[in-house]
Amino acid sequence: MTTSSVHQIPNWLEVAARSHPDKLALAFAGQRWTFADLEQSVAAAGELLSTTRAASAGRIGILSANRPGVVFTVHAATRMAVPFVPLNWRQTAGEIAWQLQDAGITVLVVDEERATVAKTACADLPVAIVPIAELERWGLPSERPNDLPQIKLEREATVIYTSGTSGRPKGARITYGNLWFGAIASALHLGHHSNDVWLAAMPLFHVGGLAILSRGVIGAVPVILHERFQPENALAAVEEGATLLSVVPTMLQRMLDARGGSWPSNLRCVLLGGSAAPPRLIEESVRSGIPVAPTYGLTEATSQVTTMLPDQTPRKPASSGVPLPLTQVRIIAQARVAPPEEVGEIEVRGPTVFAGYIGDDAPGSSDLNDGWFRTGDVGYLDSDGYLYVVDRRDDLIVSGGENVYPAEIERVLRQHPSVLDAGVIGVPDESWGSRPAAAVVWRGDIDRARVDLRDHCRQHLPGYKIPDQFLFLSELPRSASGKLIRRALRETIAESLW
Repeated sequence: MTTSSVHQIPNWLEVAARSHPDKLALAFAGQRWTFADLEQSVAAAGELLSTTRAASAGRIGILSANRPGVVFTVHAATRMAVPFVPLNWRQTAGEIAWQLQDAGITVLVVDEERATVAKTACADLPVAIVPIAELERWGLPSERPNDLPQIKLEREATVIYTSGTSGRPKGARITYGNLWFGAIASALHLGHHSNDVWLAAMPLFHVGGLAILSRGVIGAVPVILHERFQPENALAAVEEGATLLSVVPTMLQRMLDARGGSWPSNLRCVLLGGSAAPPRLIEESVRSGIPVAPTYGLTEATSQVTTMLPDQTPRKPASSGVPLPLTQVRIIAQARVAPPEEVGEIEVRGPTVFAGYIGDDAPGSSDLNDGWFRTGDVGYLDSDGYLYVVDRRDDLIVSGGENVYPAEIERVLRQHPSVLDAGVIGVPDESWGSRPAAAVVWRGDIDRARVDLRDHCRQHLPGYKIPDQFLFLSELPRSASGKLIRRALRETIAESLW
């Protein structure tokens, strides 16, 4: 086998369509596509996109809620060997315009709801707008190529922008190899069952949602696509046969609130990621018999890094599990690899780790060192190799020389029965340098809230970790992946305290 053949594989959708032509590939709002149907729709979308892109050579952007046209575009871009960029449709026109320029996008696929913001964002840019409805009604391709070009694993497949919780988002360059090995590693870890069905209710601009599309075609697994997450619709999909789903904590909590009780036996794994899950949510899920699998993932690692298998969750509910096959995880503390139980920065290496950020060409600009990605997250491995994520390194509060991790305080606050959500940041303090302040979503007697919370914290935290200030909000600023946007929270707390 030559070196070049090792790095090239047949087009994965073509393989699925040839091997399983009549098997369900995609379902959306009553519409169904077999793998043969999907290949035809993707080929037709590819013709339209190729015609539109003929005068330019940039990336293809996608600004749309979850729709079949997004799926067609993603796979058509793979056929064309052109990188695609799924954009967060919650952004402003100015934010979208910046990403269009940063990623060099020259064709933008847009749904009807975002047509106006797209036109505003593209006003001064050489970007051709393609309505997603055109891709969805394009019909059959004029001809089907006998041999599609092979997929070169080292080539860039997509750019996914990080959530930008603390600053300007960065475009993570994900290769076809990252997608391929991510799908393989997930299947090896979770198991691959012939009756599996993925429910995709997370936004497809998020790596956790997008990864389901590659897992679907690589493993020939049907995908049920929901335009937006609604707990009742997600539960109905599970009733109808979905066996696997990916959610963030707020999504799972809403599903629990909507149903409670027992869940269908066909559901075999609920990947829970995006942000730290409240211990109470894990406990309630286990009690309800939900096969919950806490996971630690990153855009830069093409979704999953570690995942707890559902039957292991009751034994170590605070852990996010062991590394997936092909992935290495280590903890660096005091410029050395830390032993078990010692807290340090989490580093990740393996074939799912991205190729770098857009703009990483300057020497010393990369977060990769000998293949190890410095995540910026803080955690530790126990003696069994299970990962425990403590916090973001950049969010550390140093108070009177003591290290205070906001996530630790947030976990304690969420254990209070009247706390629906909590976020903690550090605020300047003349005596201590910095002190923790908390924002809380509260559902109890507001008159006693501060007293109750301080009493609760005293039972679980030393004095220097107890927040000096409590701010009560109707909701906390969170990204589409469920991550707390501390930059926005800092601004809100600063406005209320000063």
